[in-house]
Amino acid sequence: MSKLPDLPTSVGGQSIPSFINFEVVGKLPARQDVPPELDFSIKKSLVFGLDSGKKFDEGATWHPLHEVHFALSEKTGLGHYRAQYQARSTSPIGQLPSSKSAGLKLNKDKEEHIVGFRAYSNNNKVIEGVRVWTNDGAHKDFGKVEGPTERGKDTEAFFVPEHHEIVNFFGYANDDGHIHGLGVSYTRRLASLAAKAPPPKAGAPSPTLTAFLSQSYLDAGTQEAWAYNDMETITRKQDQASKDLAPLYEKIDKEGDAAWTVCRDPNTGQEYYTCYNDNAIVWSYVTDQPSKSGDDDIKTSIISVGSYSKTQNMLGLSGYIWDSIPATAGAAVIGLAVTFLIQPLITQGIAWGIAFAATQLATYLGMAGAPALAALVPASVVTAGGLIIAGVIGVVVAFGVLALFSFIWKKFWLVVNVYNFDPQYKWRSINHYGDNSLVSNGEWSSKFIDTFKPADSIVFPPGFEPLIPLESVVTYLSMCFENDSTFMQGLGEAISVGRETYKNGFALKYNIYYLYDNEIHLESITDPDDFKVKDYYDKDNWVKANSFQTASGLRINGYTPKLSGSDENDYYFHVSIGLPP
Repeated sequence: MSKLPDLPTSVGGQSIPSFINFEVVGKLPARQDVPPELDFSIKKSLVFGLDSGKKFDEGATWHPLHEVHFALSEKTGLGHYRAQYQARSTSPIGQLPSSKSAGLKLNKDKEEHIVGFRAYSNNNKVIEGVRVWTNDGAHKDFGKVEGPTERGKDTEAFFVPEHHEIVNFFGYANDDGHIHGLGVSYTRRLASLAAKAPPPKAGAPSPTLTAFLSQSYLDAGTQEAWAYNDMETITRKQDQASKDLAPLYEKIDKEGDAAWTVCRDPNTGQEYYTCYNDNAIVWSYVTDQPSKSGDDDIKTSIISVGSYSKTQNMLGLSGYIWDSIPATAGAAVIGLAVTFLIQPLITQGIAWGIAFAATQLATYLGMAGAPALAALVPASVVTAGGLIIAGVIGVVVAFGVLALFSFIWKKFWLVVNVYNFDPQYKWRSINHYGDNSLVSNGEWSSKFIDTFKPADSIVFPPGFEPLIPLESVVTYLSMCFENDSTFMQGLGEAISVGRETYKNGFALKYNIYYLYDNEIHLESITDPDDFKVKDYYDKDNWVKANSFQTASGLRINGYTPKLSGSDENDYYFHVSIGLPP
């Protein structure tokens, strides 16, 4: 690599930090224009009725829609709307109770979706009817309607373009709770990209994009603190690491692409992307490995999204394994697309559904100049149903990024982190019960938490040298919840967790109160798959304490830093399965 040109050692006066060695290439390349088939932005229809009053507009990034409900009265017209998505619903709008509503349930097994609608207003500007069309040509009527029912024949109705679907209803209500304006948000369907994908090679495996959960890399001192269950030290280090990384997250939020630097390994010439200062770094890095299938035409790309605090020597990491993609796909191009994705992900991703997240990855691959890779996204995420973002969100939430989510006003947040220090067995989340609680991105599914193991530097960017060697890695499942009703109400959660190969596990619960100190509990259980989490939540065995312990083969420790008085109204419950040596 001696022929590489002399490159700067700083960008904008910011010198290269002491814990990593790279050459500065410059700023991110400009985003490329994307063709219409890669435009997955959320678009709006015109409003039927009045576009004034109190606006409601929730759920567009949670798609696909599962169900919509409307209620109307003859005197006051449209008085209720609510939509159901996977694992969550929009807030009810209007003065009529949901018990008065009629619904349209979409058959997701048949990929049924809404493609058109019309709202009907009378001379008094009251919406007295709504008609909805689905992609199979059927329609559903609510209230007083008229006009042709065949799709596309009603010139007064709104229909989405080909390969698009309606993802929410928005509108306006007056002070009395009467909805007098109604429109829709719509977007391109990810499945429409499949036709653009190159035909698979005979006998070749299908591409898969698999997320790995949040990981925390530990030096000897931090591992010792965990071993002694010294959670005050752990949380103190986490708090300081958050302060180190907050300026970088804020810079990415405010400056977008300009916050990043393209770096190059002086030994290999490999490029990756960083945002850094003297005390911390955030990176997007992709490294390639040969396919396990032995086919030289395909490869596996390991996508690493990491955050490191120098003062605390703490590293949080998550990412993806993209298997069976063309060997010609450049690692730097994939890394660039992920870098584009990080900015909205860390500031808005907590409210994204996994289907929407997948569309954003496809768009950013197009912007990075890789439309052929973008076309592989639908097939790559088909098993999961979308792009799992819980791991990346878990890392940034652990480093205090909740303060950036000002666009979502919720009174309380609950973050439950389950760390697996078991060196032999994976553990898995099984079920949960929420009391005025919503899974923040609407995604709940059973997830396996990998075993405690020695650190693997393959996911570190080239030249990264922590001040103290990172010896081990603990994987944790980060689950974020928010309160549904926000008026003087907290939230509660109960979660069951089990070991992968044996019928033992534990349950945890946490209750955030509006006026009182919070309460916690842990309990060992013997049949986690059949455990009734609601009954456990309702059981009167809560304790007002910062820590609690139980045993399920291994010792299970729970710790919450605060029972009340959090500045950001965010509360954390750190639960460790076993302890490191």
